[in-house]
Amino acid sequence: MRPVVQEAVARRVRARAMPALWADVLAVIGAGIVVAGLVFLYLWQGAILVQLRTERAQALLAVEELERTRIYLEYQRARAYAPDVIAARARELGMGPFDAKRTRYLTLDDDQGGKH
Repeated sequence: MRPVVQEAVARRVRARAMPALWADVLAVIGAGIVVAGLVFLYLWQGAILVQLRTERAQALLAVEELERTRIYLEYQRARAYAPDVIAARARELGMGPFDAKRTRYLTLDDDQGGKH
C-alpha cells in the first residue's frame, strides 16, 4: 500500500476507534444494567414470595373455617339423632312405645290355598 493511502486508512480507524474513557464509561453502564437487572429479579422474586405466602395464609384460614363448620355440623347431627330427641319427635307424630294391643296381623292366602 502506498504511504498516503495507509495514512488515510489509519486516520479513519483512529476516528472510529473509541477512546479509553468512553470504553470505561460503557463498561460501567453495562455493569450497572446487569446489576439493575439482578436487583429487579431479586425484588420480583420477593414480591412473588409475598403473594404466595398470602395465598397460603388464606388457604389455611379457609381450611380452619371448614373444620369449624364440620365440627358444628357433626354436633348438630349428633343432637338431631339423640335418643331423647327422636323419642320427642315420635310422640309429636303420635307414636308411642310398643303395645301388644295395637299389634295387628295380616293373613294372606297363597296360590295353593294355604294361609300365611
